[in-house]
This record gives sequence, structure tokens and C-alpha cells, in this order.
Amino acid sequence: MATQTHGYGEVVPPEYSGEGHIHHPPVSTYLITYVLLLVLLFITVGAYYVDLNRMLHVNFMNILVAMVIAIVKAALVVLFFMNVKGSTRLTWLWASIGFIWLLLMAGILIDYMSRSWLPSTGWQ
Repeated sequence: MATQTHGYGEVVPPEYSGEGHIHHPPVSTYLITYVLLLVLLFITVGAYYVDLNRMLHVNFMNILVAMVIAIVKAALVVLFFMNVKGSTRLTWLWASIGFIWLLLMAGILIDYMSRSWLPSTGWQ
């Protein structure tokens, strides 16, 4: 493979020039992931009809179960359908930053929703 020059004269290594082989997972990986997502979908629907709060005497158990299932489904989509699992470390870094940003936004929303609001007088 010969080295190529980019638009401004810098030399592009052959592994970054688009001539290399891109690894794609087999179709069976996509099918297994699809079946797992369907199973998790049915578990999510089933968890909607079961009142875990009353069974375990904990107020947040239904939300906790739903969030764990949602995080697992999101991780499956990101790892396999978006092919982050077979990607470079830089792709892993950006995918991780996206999850961290999502957690920060969820923390801000939870903080906002958990505050007790005082009634305000004024405009009615």
C-alpha cells in the first residue's frame, strides 16, 4: 500500500486511508442481540403489571427495575448495533462520555424533581 497525501499535503498512514479491512460482526450476533432485546421488552411489559413496591415494601422498586432493564437495552444497542464493541478506544471514550452525560442530566432532573416547592404569592 502506498502512502497517500491528504488535502493539505500531510501524509496519511495506510491504516487510516480507508483501504483497510473493517471488521463487521456476523449476522448471528445481530440476531442474538435482537432476541435479547425482545426478551427484555417482554420483561419490561411484565414488570409494568407487577407491583413490586407493595410486594417488597420499597417505594422505588418498580422504577429501579425499569431503569436497570432500560440501561441493559441501551448498552446492547450501543455495543452491538452501533458496533462500539469492535471499535477503537476513541469510540469507546466518546460512547462512555455520552453515558456519563446522560447520568449527569438524570441527576440534575432527579434533584430538580425531589425538591419541596414553597407556594409563592404574586401572580395568580
